[in-house]
Amino acid sequence: MTVLAVFDTIWEFLVSGGIFMAFIGAASFVALAVAIHVAISLRKKVVIPNKTEQEIKRSELHFRAEKAAALKGHLDQDLSTLGKIGAIAISDKFSDREEATQAVEANAREEVVKLQGGMGVLEVVITIAPLLGLLGTVSGLVNVFSTLGDSGDAAADPSRLAAGIAIALNTTIAGLVVAILTVIVHSIFTRKIEALAARLEVLAADLVHSFYKNGGPYLYSAGPLIAEEVTEKSDDQFLS
Repeated sequence: MTVLAVFDTIWEFLVSGGIFMAFIGAASFVALAVAIHVAISLRKKVVIPNKTEQEIKRSELHFRAEKAAALKGHLDQDLSTLGKIGAIAISDKFSDREEATQAVEANAREEVVKLQGGMGVLEVVITIAPLLGLLGTVSGLVNVFSTLGDSGDAAADPSRLAAGIAIALNTTIAGLVVAILTVIVHSIFTRKIEALAARLEVLAADLVHSFYKNGGPYLYSAGPLIAEEVTEKSDDQFLS
């Protein structure tokens, strides 16, 4: 079979579904566009850039070297998801670790919701594509059987009746194909979002712990000696 014949077969398959096939085709294009958008949004360098991740892993060294302000400046300029959460984690607006942790968790939830943008559209396509296919099939069957008694014995020919039913089932096939492919893409993105969210949670928790372990907000206003005294005082209170 030549390439031209394959395209002709596909075209006939699509045209046979009528208006419902057009709706299924539109749903598939929407799903494809959303999938591309989500794939771009979930790139690791957009959510968790390697440079920012490494800086956060070395955060305790920065704090001990009196470079908390430099790290804060880097995170403030970083527009990635990790940068936004990290900037809040070492902000001097919070009085203690618990308050900072609550703010980080709230911001992280908001950022994860942003990462899930478009997933709802994929879920809608997964739901409506098979329904559109079923509706197109039912509509086609109604047309086939409605002409059964209007066209004489010719319409009662089993071969023609079977051909009409087969054409009517094309929309169901198309709807199921679109739904199945969208389910696969949705599942892949869901797992990726879960993995990114877990990694963000670990990095943010480590950053908050390191920040307050080394003096917290005092790192921005006090010298290394005062920051060390604050840390020792916190440790003594913990031991007591």
